[in-house]
Amino acid sequence: MQKKLTGKAMLLFCLGDFSRAIFNGLTATYLMYLFIPAENSSLPLLLPYGALTFALIRGIGVIFDALIDPFIASRSDNCHHKLGARIPFLRFAAIPMGIFALLMVFMPVRTQSWINVIWLLVMLLLFNLCSSLFLVPYYALMAELVTDTKRRVFFSTINTLLFVIGSAVIYITPVIKNALVGKGYSELFAWRAAFLVFGILGAAAAFISSFSVKEKDYVKREQSYIPLGQSLRATFQYRDFTVLLVGYMLMWIAFSFFNSTLMYYVTILLGLSDNYAVIVMAAAMGVGVATYPLVNLLAAKIGKKNLLLFACTVYVIIYTGIFFSASITAMLGAKATGILIGVLIGFPISITNIIPVAAFADLAQYDTVKTGKNRQAMFVASRNLLQQLSQAVVLFIVPIAITGSVSGGTANYKGVRSTALIAAGFIAAALICYAFYRDKMITGAIDAYNAGISEDARASSGRDQADRA
Repeated sequence: MQKKLTGKAMLLFCLGDFSRAIFNGLTATYLMYLFIPAENSSLPLLLPYGALTFALIRGIGVIFDALIDPFIASRSDNCHHKLGARIPFLRFAAIPMGIFALLMVFMPVRTQSWINVIWLLVMLLLFNLCSSLFLVPYYALMAELVTDTKRRVFFSTINTLLFVIGSAVIYITPVIKNALVGKGYSELFAWRAAFLVFGILGAAAAFISSFSVKEKDYVKREQSYIPLGQSLRATFQYRDFTVLLVGYMLMWIAFSFFNSTLMYYVTILLGLSDNYAVIVMAAAMGVGVATYPLVNLLAAKIGKKNLLLFACTVYVIIYTGIFFSASITAMLGAKATGILIGVLIGFPISITNIIPVAAFADLAQYDTVKTGKNRQAMFVASRNLLQQLSQAVVLFIVPIAITGSVSGGTANYKGVRSTALIAAGFIAAALICYAFYRDKMITGAIDAYNAGISEDARASSGRDQADRA
């Protein structure tokens, strides 16, 4: 009989998402801030053609990530290692993620150079490879460890809590950087020191997560081989998976605009110190964490779909408000406007961090119920494939949008402001997609299947007791 995952095991396993938050902050937010500095920054320009070169490098990295995910998923789904199908990948990739994340900012040349371009591209590709080797099996295992649809939302909540804590921790980066600059160190040295601290922290969290569970104690897997192409095609045949995936993809396009430009919103639109980004995110995360119990309650009462529709509606309002932030700032002041953004976005963040993860896990389990084959990793990879390909486009557009030029080196007010309106449009499109997701049908089929297993187990237990009597 398979074990039931304990709360302690959940917490330790979810350190993988703490690690993801750390590396996401380093590579999605601060890496661009370092290579495309603000107008008042003392950072040197390290890449020829600045924004265009960085955008191309990030785009290549994301496309590579998207294309490698299905291959890793297929290898994991068909893995017969003695430790399980997922854990060997996690343990192999945990430490190298931190190493390559750190090496990205240790460029060989301190001025604009094509050597820096090659260095950054190679280190980014190696980091993305290790990240995929960890995260694709990680999320597949997460879906397998808990099969009850209601308990899965709680598991996703713990996962999200660790991600939020990681996001809160990584937003201390400007504080570390400014403290070192205040002591006389160069801004480039300060950023590198901050990357060193968080690279070690992220790698350590991923390493602990990889040793937190014995996979075969919790997951019973039938030995079967499913070819890569066949598995990938079968995944996209599910109508609800495609609907949820497109909505999720559109939502993350908007998030990519917002997350990549938050530092610019604070420093350029609001005219505040980059330290204030920590306060804005603290407000958002404080509200988000405080509303986690409410998300779990509402998910059980009204379903995942309705929560996603509500969250997307609020996002549209917030992003539109950021576009018109000059008028709001004139009434409330810059600091109050920043806090207001943080407070309002907190609850939607908690919803969209918790619910989609649980919904995708539901769909993967629904496939297992219907087909009898376990393809959890392929569902994760299929999700990542379209998400990453869409972000490749976003990562090309954002640097150009914020600078207003393919060769401009610094971000400006008009460009940064435009990203908020673009994000609002994508979130509105995601809202429309989520309206077509059949949440109750999916969870109903899984609950009925789980109830059948429970009945069979009780009947079997009764027969065993009768035989012993």
